[in-house]
Amino acid sequence: MSVPHAFRTLQRTPALTATVILTLVLGIASVGSMFAIVHGVLLAPLPYGQPDELVSVELQGSDQQPMAQPSAVYHTYRQFAQQISAIGFHRSGSANLWIDGDGEAAARVTATWLTSSMVPLLQVAPLLGRSFTADEEVPGGRTTAMLSETLWRTRFGAREDIIGKTMMVNSVPREIVGVMPARFAFPTADTEVWLSARLPNDAIVTEFAYAGVARLKPGATPAQAQRELAALLPRMAEAFPHLDTGGATATWLAEGNLKPVVRPLREQMTEGIAGTLWMLGAAGTLVLLVAWANVANLMLIRADARQTELAVRATLGAGRMRIATHFLGESLLLGATAGLVALCVVYAAMRALVAFGPRDIPRLAELGLGVPTLGFITLIVVIGVLLCAAVPMIRVRRVNLASGLRDGARGETSGKARQHLRMGIAALQMAIALVVSVGSALLLRTAYQLNEVHPGFDAADVTSVRTQLPFARYDEAAGVAFYARFAEQVRALPGVRDAGLTMHVPLAPGWLQEQMLRIEGDARTLTLPVNVVDSGYFAAMGIPLLVGNDWRRAAVPVSDSRQTQGTDIIINRQAAKLLFGDETGVTAVGKHLSAAPAGPVYTIIGITGDVRERDLMTAPAALIYRPHVVPVDARVEPPAVRSMALVVKSDTASTALVPAIRRIARDLDPTVPIFNVETMDNVVRASTARLSLTLTLITVAAAITLLLGAIGLYGVMAYMVALRTREFGVRVALGAEPARIARLVAMRGLVLTACGIAGGFLLHVMAAPFLQAFLYGVTATDPLTLAAATLVLVATATLASWLPARRAARLDPSLALRAE
Repeated sequence: MSVPHAFRTLQRTPALTATVILTLVLGIASVGSMFAIVHGVLLAPLPYGQPDELVSVELQGSDQQPMAQPSAVYHTYRQFAQQISAIGFHRSGSANLWIDGDGEAAARVTATWLTSSMVPLLQVAPLLGRSFTADEEVPGGRTTAMLSETLWRTRFGAREDIIGKTMMVNSVPREIVGVMPARFAFPTADTEVWLSARLPNDAIVTEFAYAGVARLKPGATPAQAQRELAALLPRMAEAFPHLDTGGATATWLAEGNLKPVVRPLREQMTEGIAGTLWMLGAAGTLVLLVAWANVANLMLIRADARQTELAVRATLGAGRMRIATHFLGESLLLGATAGLVALCVVYAAMRALVAFGPRDIPRLAELGLGVPTLGFITLIVVIGVLLCAAVPMIRVRRVNLASGLRDGARGETSGKARQHLRMGIAALQMAIALVVSVGSALLLRTAYQLNEVHPGFDAADVTSVRTQLPFARYDEAAGVAFYARFAEQVRALPGVRDAGLTMHVPLAPGWLQEQMLRIEGDARTLTLPVNVVDSGYFAAMGIPLLVGNDWRRAAVPVSDSRQTQGTDIIINRQAAKLLFGDETGVTAVGKHLSAAPAGPVYTIIGITGDVRERDLMTAPAALIYRPHVVPVDARVEPPAVRSMALVVKSDTASTALVPAIRRIARDLDPTVPIFNVETMDNVVRASTARLSLTLTLITVAAAITLLLGAIGLYGVMAYMVALRTREFGVRVALGAEPARIARLVAMRGLVLTACGIAGGFLLHVMAAPFLQAFLYGVTATDPLTLAAATLVLVATATLASWLPARRAARLDPSLALRAE
């Protein structure tokens, strides 16, 4: 196998060589990028010891949605479960961190509170120091912390003597006992500090804030562990008979139809993105198939065009093995070149995705060119090399090279079987291109429909900032007073039209509180989501007040810290419909709800429009708005929130407004930073970031498949014209009009396209049920979308057929016949 000779041979056909390499690059890079994403997020083992034994432990109600678990669940499972060897609980949030005397302002960090069992359970050794101990999770125990490797290097200069030092976290001194390695991305890669949890072990079910992770014993399955934990929940009711709100634990379990759910940890982490990634992986595979089909067609055409050359070489003594070896050398050059270029493209794509991809994609920071991705790309390159070599080798094996000179002297012909094979490959390419194009068009329609969805608020000129008060220095009354002063001073800034406080910013990450409520005159108990807001929130967000009043227009305004009107609430239209069967809300104003089981009575003073809190694809749900005041009855009501966002509607640009807000917060308390600074326009865009990424990737895949399909169709039609040059010359010489020749060629291309469209529709019908799960406001069989995608395909195919048709129409009969 002479590589230099193969290189010289490829140089003689630069257009075809470049087309083959480009086709292979597009196919390899597409499927390689998709594989890197799918493997890195869905398939790669978690970066913990024996990851296949790790399971998530969740608690679900009748709505099938996971809920935060109380610490009593942890105590019960840890004491009685036999199918698991260890269990740990964790909760995530943010914390204010600073070090006395380091000269830096307080910083907000992403923090996770862990039980002492969590790090040993995950089997990851600290980089420095140790993990938490059991006595540190007991109330009153030592307050300790572990740093991420990133925080240790950036904030603490990678000091080796950091162990034993003290830092202030939410105004509480925490002793640094360990530094965790970078691969310990638990529960997410942005966690910067881990804090020892505090788990009360009295007879009350409290602290509904935790998620669970367990390690199965050898031989145990998630299903077995789930059945066992379900049987243990009644024991929790025996050991912890009462809720912190005063209700009975057994009643809470029964009315909520609560049950544990145990599943592999990796599955739980990726459940929201798995379907999307598999769809993208399928799209990448289709691009590769089209690329391979194109390469097969191009190499078959090239082999037919070289019959005379091969016949001469055979006549001069070259054996079939030597000719086959020459083809293999050419294929190696083509495949190696395409593989190296594709590798660079995949690397660049992974870096771009890590830097700019949606932050809510799990394990995003782990993406890269690992050994599995390199091995997969190598395998694809090897298959491509074998394909490039096999097509001409098979062609050589089936042709009598000794007769090649005689046939070549008369002019090359092509058997109908080979023509049908090429045409079948071209039709398959068009079918796959149609399937991917339809998927892209449907996602584009979904994005358009979501863009038309009104979120229930006005995002224009609204900026959101969040703060968090340390519990150690702010009790509930002090926290309410701080936020009231904060909002009041921001409202006084020049250009500010209004400002309001909210516990949860619509469409932003985070969860709403839930509260058990009873309807006046009804024995039913409902658990409803609750958002805590102040009187300026609705005006700042442009949320309409449909009926009644808000707290500003109430008879007695809410003061900074008093409990006045702490029992006046506002509900949205969906809540009015759910609770009272009145979507207008007119009859709901003045009605009463009470905190279950025997808490204070709330008076409904107003009805607001519905807001999409979770995402634009999820319809608004019933929601209760409570004022930001100290609760009337702390035994049955949620405490006053000490992590609030301020939403500001202003005529001033966000870049000029935020420094002023930051100064106000610093003047009120220099240890309380503001963070999560976003315009609401960006929040709305970020809520559809996953869809935007999916749409971008599948649109690129659709464009590539259309391009490759057009190239394949063009190649088949151009080769057909080359083979029928003599025939067309004779026809023209006998008086045939050039336009008729052009129509003959173009119609052949359109027939191939029609066959491809028919096959594409069949494939789409098979894929439609899977695709429907990703759509909003449009069905997978939407006629308008199917027609638009088909028209694009027909237009592309028409162009690919017209170019060879024009060439056939312009043939000079004298030149064509003379060449024969």
